Amino acid sequence: MLQYILDNYFILLYFIALVLSVIKYRLYYDTVLKYLPIILGYVLMSEILGAIVRDIDDIQLVYIPEYYNYNTIIFNIFDIVFFLYFFYVFYQLSDKPINKIIIKYGSIVFLISCLVNLFYQDFYTQPQNYAIIVGAIILIFACLTYLYKIFTEEQKFVPRRNLLFWISIGLLFFYTYYPISMYILSFNYDLYSMYNITKYHYACISVLYCCFIIGFISMRRLRLPIKQTE
Repeated sequence: MLQYILDNYFILLYFIALVLSVIKYRLYYDTVLKYLPIILGYVLMSEILGAIVRDIDDIQLVYIPEYYNYNTIIFNIFDIVFFLYFFYVFYQLSDKPINKIIIKYGSIVFLISCLVNLFYQDFYTQPQNYAIIVGAIILIFACLTYLYKIFTEEQKFVPRRNLLFWISIGLLFFYTYYPISMYILSFNYDLYSMYNITKYHYACISVLYCCFIIGFISMRRLRLPIKQTE
């Protein structure tokens, strides 16, 4: 049991981030991040369900013998929700029309790529690599534009007190790596196994959620009123 917990240590980080998001909710409940605890709860439930499907033979989502313990569909759905949520967040935070346009139409391109990907990879058993690549490019752009904004404009609080600063850093780190690992998993599984890339994947997840945790612990009151945008 202890070894199982150690092998899945990153799930504890999801739980800590979720708890902190609830504890600190009063500091951002009226901002664009008001749905963040729901997203983090969804992340935790997805990981728990994914572990159950992967490790318990009697629970299956794909009724094909060679894929009986595959939980890929859970994370393919999760990716869509996660990407769209943060596209929405950074769209709301953008104050330059060109950035809004890129994120808005990039989101549409992402949804189209999700549909196109269905014709090339099985949604039940394979990561949707082309959609992940498109989504990651858009999200990296959104994070970089936000970080540029907070470093070039006069700030009332230093960036390390800004929850969105830490969220952006974490997302930027993880989504630079994530498309690469999923591409190797899909198209060069021998290489993936040889170098045990799963452990690096878990490490990157840990960095992402450590950034969330640091952001919650160090944050001050966010002054980001919800905007009514088209």
